[in-house]
Amino acid sequence: MIPRHILLALSAATLAFADTLINTLQQNGFSDFASIYQDADPSILSNVNAGSNMIIYATKNTQSTSNSTLGRRKTTVNTQIAAMSSVQNTASSSKKLRFKRQQANSPAAVYQSLLSDPEIVNLGPGVNQSLVEKPVGDAGVPTVFAGVGKAVPVVGDDIPFDGGVIRPVDSLVEIPGSIPNTLALFPQLSNLTALLTQFNLVEPVSEATGITVLAPENSAFAAVDTSGLTDEQIVAILSQHVIVNYVGYSPRLKDGQVLNTLANGTVTVAVRDSGVYFNGAKVTAADVIVGNGVVHTVASVVGSEDAGVPGENPPATGAAGRVGLGLKTLGLAALGMAVAALF
Repeated sequence: MIPRHILLALSAATLAFADTLINTLQQNGFSDFASIYQDADPSILSNVNAGSNMIIYATKNTQSTSNSTLGRRKTTVNTQIAAMSSVQNTASSSKKLRFKRQQANSPAAVYQSLLSDPEIVNLGPGVNQSLVEKPVGDAGVPTVFAGVGKAVPVVGDDIPFDGGVIRPVDSLVEIPGSIPNTLALFPQLSNLTALLTQFNLVEPVSEATGITVLAPENSAFAAVDTSGLTDEQIVAILSQHVIVNYVGYSPRLKDGQVLNTLANGTVTVAVRDSGVYFNGAKVTAADVIVGNGVVHTVASVVGSEDAGVPGENPPATGAAGRVGLGLKTLGLAALGMAVAALF
């Protein structure tokens, strides 16, 4: 028979690992972050508490990119932040959920959040907004990629609550914006913004459902002469940089994938130790999450045919580890879409 004092200790330990989200946040120094959930639509907290294998990206840094404080947030914004910060870890349904920050090169993953607001999310019927978590740098620091091109590093070990774990991060996970609003955050994209406006592409690109944008850096424009092209040709070329009906977050990219574009063409994915390529155009910054998909910056324009890639074997780790840096990490690394062809 187990002594009573041992039973009591076991019972106390069980309770310590089975508390509500709000209590666990408050007990671990995340009271300001807990207020987001308390001020949000009650359905978010209900879904979290009713769930299992949830990951909550919580921060003690209560400043967002917009510099607005938690106390000034309206219920709608709090609801969006709480929903985006709450993701379902479906990959861990049959294994231990706990995560140690010291584990280098943790597997890259795409997590679907609770954010379903149709004013923000346009990924297809019943598909909520996703984010990407992947290792970055030589140390393999787990880093979250969501809105505004911001890379948010994980800064602590998982803290269990009764619906999953709280994963401490450096700052708030940002809400994805539209493609034009995201482009406007980067001064080097003024030419791109002008071209999208000139060719009446802002609305079509913003309203397309579930797309991947391959975005050459502004420096790529200088190498190409488009003076002899008609408007129709430029629009067709732009369309080659939009992958349709597939949101290609980097953990989902596989060597040899052939993906359809808006131009009724295709692009072929190549995953190498040196990086990830689309028809030979190398990805320089990946996983800028937008409301209707994802944007990857590439170093050159994307042609209608595969221009070739280095003759290396595909790495076993897949695409995500090859393109770890985000736009904020790269400073003003460009984000845009090409308006030039490889003729």
